[in-house]
Amino acid sequence: MLRRHFLSSFSVAAAAGGLVALPVQAMSLEPAPSHLRLGVPDMAGALDWSLLAQAGETRFRDGEISRFPAALRALHGQDVLLGGYMMPFSDAARHQQFLLGGLQFHCASCLSNDLTRVVAVRAAEAVTRSETPLMVRGRLSLIEEQQSPLFYRLDDARAA
Repeated sequence: MLRRHFLSSFSVAAAAGGLVALPVQAMSLEPAPSHLRLGVPDMAGALDWSLLAQAGETRFRDGEISRFPAALRALHGQDVLLGGYMMPFSDAARHQQFLLGGLQFHCASCLSNDLTRVVAVRAAEAVTRSETPLMVRGRLSLIEEQQSPLFYRLDDARAA
């Protein structure tokens, strides 16, 4: 059994704008120890996950109500390069929809720990599943909807 099987029943439909799934049966919400989660190594030209981590709760920012500071709002709709760990929704060899994380995924608590470091990816062409960090290029969308647990989506993505 692969470590990502829990996602086959994980609900992210509203968050990812069209990714379909059902609620999780049972999972621990205890955060994984930090020494067990690898961060993405520095990748030349890639968007820095620490910038994405600046998203947060909705508040009045720069004259607008937003979940994002101005530096992030400037990236909305822009073509970006992003490196991260893939979390597919099935055990298939190739995927057009998956999550990409700034930290390595091991369990459900890895996903729920910091959703500013998780991006829903909709690939233009299926991407080969990878256990190591991969690079994707696509159009970054900021998800402003308060009910969405995710903050970002990468559309028309391609392996880089």
